[in-house]
Amino acid sequence: MRLPRPRLLTRVALALAAVGLLPLAISYFGLVGVNRDALFAQVLNTHALAARTAAARVESFLEARLSLARGLAANRALADPRSPAAQELLAGSLQAWADLNVEAVAVVNARGQEVVRAQLKGMSPAVTAALRLPGAGPVAAVPGELPPVIRIAAPLPGGAGAVMLACGGVALQDVTHPEELGGEAELAVVDPERRVVVGDARSLAAFPRSLVDAALAGRVAGASRFPGKHGEVLGAYAPVPLAGWVALSSQPARVAEAVAARLRRQSIQALGVALLLIALLLAAAWAAVVRPIRDLAREQRKLAGAAPAPAGRDEIDDLRRSFEALRRGLDERKALDDVFLGRYQVIELLATGGMGAVFRGWDPRLQRPVALKTLRLTGIDLPSEAKRTQRVEQLVREAVTAARFSHPNVVAVYDVAESPEGAYIAMELVEGISLERLLLQRGRLRPAEVIPLGAAVARGLAAAHTRDVVHRDVKPANVLLGRDGSIKVTDFGIADLIAATSRADGLVFGTPGYLPPEALRGGGHDRAGDLFALGVLLYECLAGVKPFGGIEVSDMVQSTLFGAMKPLRPRRAPPPWPTSSTAWRPGWGPAGSWRRGPGRGRPPPRSTPSRRSGCGRRG
Repeated sequence: MRLPRPRLLTRVALALAAVGLLPLAISYFGLVGVNRDALFAQVLNTHALAARTAAARVESFLEARLSLARGLAANRALADPRSPAAQELLAGSLQAWADLNVEAVAVVNARGQEVVRAQLKGMSPAVTAALRLPGAGPVAAVPGELPPVIRIAAPLPGGAGAVMLACGGVALQDVTHPEELGGEAELAVVDPERRVVVGDARSLAAFPRSLVDAALAGRVAGASRFPGKHGEVLGAYAPVPLAGWVALSSQPARVAEAVAARLRRQSIQALGVALLLIALLLAAAWAAVVRPIRDLAREQRKLAGAAPAPAGRDEIDDLRRSFEALRRGLDERKALDDVFLGRYQVIELLATGGMGAVFRGWDPRLQRPVALKTLRLTGIDLPSEAKRTQRVEQLVREAVTAARFSHPNVVAVYDVAESPEGAYIAMELVEGISLERLLLQRGRLRPAEVIPLGAAVARGLAAAHTRDVVHRDVKPANVLLGRDGSIKVTDFGIADLIAATSRADGLVFGTPGYLPPEALRGGGHDRAGDLFALGVLLYECLAGVKPFGGIEVSDMVQSTLFGAMKPLRPRRAPPPWPTSSTAWRPGWGPAGSWRRGPGRGRPPPRSTPSRRSGCGRRG
């Protein structure tokens, strides 16, 4: 059994899902499957990296300033610290190092007594305290000062004393705020006496005691889990060898679990964004590719006269089949080149109905296009062959009458003749659309458009009525709108001919909703009936609905006979005329359109409509 081929949009969706969703889905399910120990190991690696980075930055800070102190101590001018040259050297050095937060420079003798000092104005007491810190180490910090104040010491040659620098540690404050650690993480630098040198905390209460002990016990870096007051803590440490300090980093284990949850949420959000992007791409693919292909296939089927495609068929397959149908239609159209009705060559089928069809034709004798309208009389219950001949003769007489007058608002009749199954009429070919189709497209028209339209139809009816020709089927389908702006009425007397071919004399033939009340009561059609239908047509153009409507034919009949017509109300203007060159526009045609001709000012005649679909009333 052959499986159905997926539709084009489905295949596009599968391709986008494979490209965009599959990698994200693999990542998401990989995160879901990460166990607790692996997650903790990942977080510990992050803290170990943060501790090593903080220790390296503090070490670099101290090394840079210790180098300055050593270079100053090696200067020969300091052999006599009280000399003017020594004092000038200290003042110049202090000024040069101001950008490095060096706030004081002093020289002490071998007993630790200060010999000379250069300092900045407005120096804080912590700077003096830093210069008096005991100890022989090269680095020391004032306890309890945040940001820290650090003393740097470099020995003078021969053990004659030392050069002391008092430096501010503002530049170290961002060392303890790495972005990668997240919430509730603590990072600090402590000295061997367990005092915080760099960091936000004033004490080590936030760090487990076992973490501090492990950090100060040796000169190596490490990371592990440590028991804390409120649960397990993930911690890491790294030494600052120059000062004997250590960088500590810690975070509650529950935060690490929250990090994993956040990663999973971010993965879900990424999946959601990917789905949204896929949906947008699918919408774009639908608008730019799939729908045009469907529209193209549908229009090709219309051109070919083929049946609509079954629901669910693949668009590419549908397009291929529509091409085949169009090709067959072209082949059939070529075959029509050899089809003639009388002397007229049949070019293509324009429309078809229950009583006949309309073809585009060509008159080879007069070298002009024509419209060929066939009327089938077979299948109609005629009393006899003589009766059929009589009806055809009546059609010929009607055509001759219509052909005797020419009017810009009436479709000209060229010829009428018998065919094997009835008769056909050759008439003027109007390139454009019918008023019925225009109303289907636009819904309703503007008053400024309806006025010239109604005047043109009324002039055409008046010209016919003066020659005793009654239309009997005035309706939007029988008003043709040419692309040149012309307005023409067609199908004079055809409805009456069809009514006359019926043996049932008690039936009324016409278009429900356009038939006048007297015709529905059996009084027949006359000129007033044409005018009644014209009024219905104009009402429909303005309102978008018939004045006497209904779902069933019987509802329309009852509404016409006994209903009250709803008055027209002001409404929002319909959309403007389309700008396409193929669209009919009022007032842009020759004298045969809505523009007034020589007979302007003459009132229109009285008349009405009718149709082939019988809305029957006996009696």
